[in-house]
Amino acid sequence: MYQPRPGERGRGPRFWPNHIANEMASAICFMGLIVLLAGFFPKGLHPPADPFTTPEHIKPEWYFLALYQVLKIVPKTLMGIEDFNKPFTLMFSGVVALFMLALPWIDRTPSTLQHPLRRPYILIFTVLGIIGFVGLTLWGLVSK
Repeated sequence: MYQPRPGERGRGPRFWPNHIANEMASAICFMGLIVLLAGFFPKGLHPPADPFTTPEHIKPEWYFLALYQVLKIVPKTLMGIEDFNKPFTLMFSGVVALFMLALPWIDRTPSTLQHPLRRPYILIFTVLGIIGFVGLTLWGLVSK
């Protein structure tokens, strides 16, 4: 930090434009160094991707494994409808999400009955939902 000399009264170097000019010069030198390194030591590109072939070992993240398994369980053709599994999985996940969003308006239990053991239907649906999600996730994890 700038300290004025004894007996001298001063404000020190100015932030604008002196400090900003120094910072800009440093940034330009750093970017120039990066460009030079990229020019002299280029990283080779991998072969172009083929959008029509997916490697076999690819699986989604853990939070999508349950839907991925539902997609694999539902038959591709059902009642003469081709690619039935994709719209079914989308509708299934949408209905579950809408049910979870609407649950505060559906369940209008008085506050005296808020304990989970006093609400067996909600408890059963919650436990079955958790077991179903965990089961489908684990099934999707171990399946090929």
